Amino acid sequence: MAPARARARDSVFDAIALRSWLASTLASERRGGKHALEILKHCAAFASRADVDANASLRDIEWPRSTLANDVRVSIADRFELRTTRVASTSTSRDGRTTKLLIALQDGHSIETCVMRHARGRVTVCVSSQVGCRMGCTFCATGTLGELGNLTVGEMCEQVAHANAVLGVGNMRCRNVVFMGMGEPLNNYDAVIGACEVMRSAFGLAASKITVSTVGVIPKMLTLARDAPGTGLALSLHAPTQELRQTIVPTATAYKLNDLMRALDEYLASAPKMKAMIEYCVLGGVNDDETCAEQLGELLRGKEVILNLIPFNPTDTPAGHVPPKPEVVQAMVKILTKKYDIFTTVRHTMGDDIDGACGQLALKGHVESDIEDLMSVQKVKVKSTKTTAAKSTAVDTPSISSPMESRAKWKLGASPTECALLGVSVASAALLMFSIFLRRARRDAS
Repeated sequence: MAPARARARDSVFDAIALRSWLASTLASERRGGKHALEILKHCAAFASRADVDANASLRDIEWPRSTLANDVRVSIADRFELRTTRVASTSTSRDGRTTKLLIALQDGHSIETCVMRHARGRVTVCVSSQVGCRMGCTFCATGTLGELGNLTVGEMCEQVAHANAVLGVGNMRCRNVVFMGMGEPLNNYDAVIGACEVMRSAFGLAASKITVSTVGVIPKMLTLARDAPGTGLALSLHAPTQELRQTIVPTATAYKLNDLMRALDEYLASAPKMKAMIEYCVLGGVNDDETCAEQLGELLRGKEVILNLIPFNPTDTPAGHVPPKPEVVQAMVKILTKKYDIFTTVRHTMGDDIDGACGQLALKGHVESDIEDLMSVQKVKVKSTKTTAAKSTAVDTPSISSPMESRAKWKLGASPTECALLGVSVASAALLMFSIFLRRARRDAS
């Protein structure tokens, strides 16, 4: 159980409190629910604007006449805050593609949120779900803080609003949300589920563009598909055997690998289009040899997942891990893709220069496709997916070609036999078209 946190005011994005208050004020649960949705949409749009003052309140919103009676408009500003958090500082990576936000909470704690700008104008925000984390993964700086408290629905949704505001007036908006910031999302389950709902209904995000990460809290994995339908799951695995995993992820002693794999199978089988990504932090000399690659391939054989290899980013953790060599990572990719036919990616490092890369969030003054875009094409079978490292920017994102690009690259690498067959097929089609043309010409001439 996370420590309790003192909060003076509720955020307007705390949807349950808002609906309850409206139902009581309007003496109608139905009207309360209807007005709550309209209010949340207006507040999301207003709080996401870069030109809105940081101290703005609900009194500064110009409500449509149909939304609320005058007396309710006044009283809602007395009951709720537009923002209960504020951006204390920002850090932007050298290439300008990632920005880390240090966000101050109303009880004096702080969290970090990362905004990642991808190619073709897409943006992903990496959201924190807790202050600190108790899972203690040996490669992760956040775990050194311990678990200091859970975030509310409002505090998680406000991170998206802050991210949108940072992007600028008339600029792009966050299209994807990944719960991969500080904390173990499934240890704050109810609030995360509530935040997913508000992000969909008020901020306009598709469920398929929201991904919840976990190191394997099995009981909650089994209910996620029911409580947040369409939302993606990212499972932080990091090792192919129980013995190795419990040296990297201490909670593996409670959630055994065999049980975790059964929970993953149940999750994938819960609906026809359920999505899952397997995250594997590659630690130099620990879990990066060919034996580990073979064991990982056997473990994931036949599962409809995307495997995301994440080269370790240096942190201040006491474990002393080091990054893997690029050629070692590529050897793993070759085994996993060619021998086991597993859709495998290597994550670009974004934000390591501002301590915003994967595993580096620890309150220090922070993929090329988006994670959700990757997961939306997981059913596509490709022979292999080869990725290359990119310049670091601001937080980790996966790197992979689109399905069409992957197929094109595979064709370019086709064997001589395949090329010959393709040539014969094209020639046959051309002869057929020419024959039809001649037949029509003779018929017209006669």
